Parts: sequence; C-alpha cells; structure tokens
Amino acid sequence: MAMRSFQHTVPARVGLLGNPSDLYEGTVIGFALADFSATVKLVEAHSGGVQAMGPAAELLGAAWKRIERRLPVDAPTPHFALTAETGIPLQVGLSGSSAIVVAALCAMEECLGLHSTPFELAEEALAVETEELGLLAGPQDRVIQVYGGLLCMDFSNPRSAERYQQLDPGLLPPLLVAWNPNPGEASGTAHQLVYEAWQAGDVATRAGMSAIGDLARDGYGALIQRDAERLGQLIDRNFDHRRELFGLDSAASAPVELARQEGAAAKFCGSGGAVVALARDQAHLTRLGQAYEAFGWHSVRPCVAPASAR
Repeated sequence: MAMRSFQHTVPARVGLLGNPSDLYEGTVIGFALADFSATVKLVEAHSGGVQAMGPAAELLGAAWKRIERRLPVDAPTPHFALTAETGIPLQVGLSGSSAIVVAALCAMEECLGLHSTPFELAEEALAVETEELGLLAGPQDRVIQVYGGLLCMDFSNPRSAERYQQLDPGLLPPLLVAWNPNPGEASGTAHQLVYEAWQAGDVATRAGMSAIGDLARDGYGALIQRDAERLGQLIDRNFDHRRELFGLDSAASAPVELARQEGAAAKFCGSGGAVVALARDQAHLTRLGQAYEAFGWHSVRPCVAPASAR
C-alpha cells in the first residue's frame, strides 16, 4: 500500500497593537504575515513509530505528545516522520516556532482523522509550548496563525472564540516590517521578570500591561475610522509603555527610534528583533526601507495572509 503524505503551511505573524498584553489577559490587534511561512511535512511509514526529524525536532515531538493524548486507547500505533522547513526569520518576534507547531498539529490531525475547532487548535498549539516545553508564551501568535487575516483579540479570562474578531485588512494604513537578519534570543527570556512581577501583583506592572491592552481597544476604533494619525500615536505609546516595563536600553530601542527619526510610528512586532512601522504613503515607505537597509536590517511591505477557511 502506498504511503500517504500530508503537508501544512502556516504564516508568520505581526503584533500591531496591544502586545505583549496577551500574556497578561489583555487585548491585541495583529495580522498573519503572508510574506514568511513555515511548512511541516508528514510522511507515513510501515514501521518505526513517530519520528520528529531535523532542527525543529523538539517542537515537532512536543506537538506529537499533544496529539497522542487524543488518540483512543485501543488505536493502532501510527508510523510517520515529521519534518519542518521555515522561511520565517529566526527569533526576531515573528512567531516562527508557533508556526511550526500549528503546521505540525494540522498535518497530524489530517493524517489521523482528528478534528478541532480553530479555537481548540490555537489552545493546543499554545499548550505544546507552555505545558510540553515549559516556555512562557501568550496566546496571540497561535490565534493569528490559526485564524489568519487581521484580528482584534480580547484575551480576558476565560478565553473564548467569541472574543476574536476578523477585521478587513484594507483598513490598514501603509506599513513596513523590518527585521534583524541575525537571530536574537527566545521571547520567553524577555518576559520572565515582567511576568513574575505581574503575577506577584506589582501595581506598576499591572497598570502598564492594562494600559497596553487599552491601546488595542482604542486602535480598533482608529482602524474602523481609518484614522491613521491616531493609530500611529497609539503604536508609539505601545512601544513607550513596553520600553518602561521591560527596561529597554538605547540599543534595544534603536530600531524603533530609527523609524521615529524618519517620521514614522513604530513598535516591536513581537518581543524584539522585528519592527512594524506606519508610514504616510508609498514614498515614505521607500525612505523607511532605505533607512533600515543602511541600518543593516531587511524590510518588506507586508501582505496579510487571508482568513482561514478552517
């Protein structure tokens, strides 16, 4: 019998407003970034059990652990190999790891005849990294990568699919995404101290994260009204709050300050290493791209991946 194969591709993501408040029960606006993606391929075998192969083996193996729990106790042992390829720049805050996890879960579900709703899939993908691998992570990456499109997401507890709203990507003003071609550090490292302070009830940390989430709620109105000036002000405030909460130094802030010097609003796409900047028009985007090129960074005018039909 011929062995079957399954392949799933998942885009990167950009946090436009409100991040990183998703880890702190806040609200975030973000979009799936079609310009970069990760692909997981599953190839069945006659024997050997499940094999996670290649540089992403740890992520793939952790995803399999979540799937394995969902199989009936009397189910036959599956035999297949999982491999991943990614074009998402590494460890710059564009969610390369979660893209691999989501793609792996989708490939295994299809192979094994399992089904989950988009909400359930995003929650499972988060659990792969937080429960199986012990990483510190918020839900927004997986929600955006499962649902696709441009999303406004309220992560108040308990999380619910009813709080995730698709928006028209045509509402977005001219944007540029720029990133450091040299990989940075894992995002959990940046969050650990702030998260511990938030859990301990630190007043300043709690107030700061609440303010960041409020910016996304205000940003929803700015997008709907096509008020690019207001949206830019909110983006700048998002970064200023983050800089204060995380104690970012001048080197960490430099990519954002570069955009500001060019007359653009800017903030991190994730936890640093990539920036999303709001420009006035296409000519302004060109100047921004040139400025980042001189800075040693790469850039792209982002394309929003379509909403998933799942």
